[in-house]
Amino acid sequence: MADNRLDGKSVLLVVPQTQFREEEVFEPQRILEKEGVRVVVASTAARTCRGMRDGVLEAVIAIEEANGEDYDAVVLAGGSSVPALCWKDKKLQELVSGMAEAAKASLLEGRKATVYFLPEALDELKNGGATYVEERVIVDGNIVMAEGPEESGRFAKAVVTALAG
Repeated sequence: MADNRLDGKSVLLVVPQTQFREEEVFEPQRILEKEGVRVVVASTAARTCRGMRDGVLEAVIAIEEANGEDYDAVVLAGGSSVPALCWKDKKLQELVSGMAEAAKASLLEGRKATVYFLPEALDELKNGGATYVEERVIVDGNIVMAEGPEESGRFAKAVVTALAG
């Protein structure tokens, strides 16, 4: 039975249309929903999204249609198509920056951050002004980041803790 301690909270779960990591989508979704969070799946369009291991998920809203004021948090799922989505999608960057009230500054500037260890991902963190740390899960203010798919459960629990205040 769900705890429901987070009833009334909403999370926008952003997934790439293709090649998302199932662990980074389905595990956080399960944990958040178990706690009573309403999870809304978004992608570049409202459509069927496909994972790296044949997982399927319906995005019910396009990122450009999402209003940050409707959500308590945004969760960005990983996968091999993340660079095209998270690093280059201006609408997603505007949404996340607006929610963090950091529209005039880089969202990660001056923050500790972790990421799945890829040279281009490390470059993106550095270019964004973040300090890369080799930790599995990082919580720095209102930013929660995880190192990779094996940390999906710990990541989701950190998001739950952050939402609970």
